[in-house]
Amino acid sequence: MIDVVDRRRSILHIALQSGETHRSYRSSADDAAVAVLRPLLTSDGEHALPMIAERKLWVTRSGRLLLATVWADVPLCTFAVSDQVVGADKLWLMVHEDTQTVTHADRPPPPPWCATRREAGLVGHPEDKVWLADFEHNLAWAWLDGHGSK
Repeated sequence: MIDVVDRRRSILHIALQSGETHRSYRSSADDAAVAVLRPLLTSDGEHALPMIAERKLWVTRSGRLLLATVWADVPLCTFAVSDQVVGADKLWLMVHEDTQTVTHADRPPPPPWCATRREAGLVGHPEDKVWLADFEHNLAWAWLDGHGSK
């Protein structure tokens, strides 16, 4: 019998406002970017983003759950990453608060997942849209590499 189950490590990425989803694999992450981002995830609080002037990352961690927001003078984008079942539903609910989404707050996907919520402040900083998608991808893998399942 042929095994047709894809056993590669992967993360389901979900854009909350559009509902777009895609699955990423560890092999598609940029190893250098993951290495640069990993130290930002070792403690809660505010961290300057390397190589991105005047941008910071606000990090909150709990077990294998991560909530992170990229800031300029206003919040630009929030990411929630889960690689555990316990607490994932609460984290999913948190990223749905106070924003319109096409995804459902009461239907979290099974972990691992990375949910992206674009903040209203991003409208005033269109230049940040260029790098945020890659940032999200690599940030999620930096988190799972350091805290998630192997």
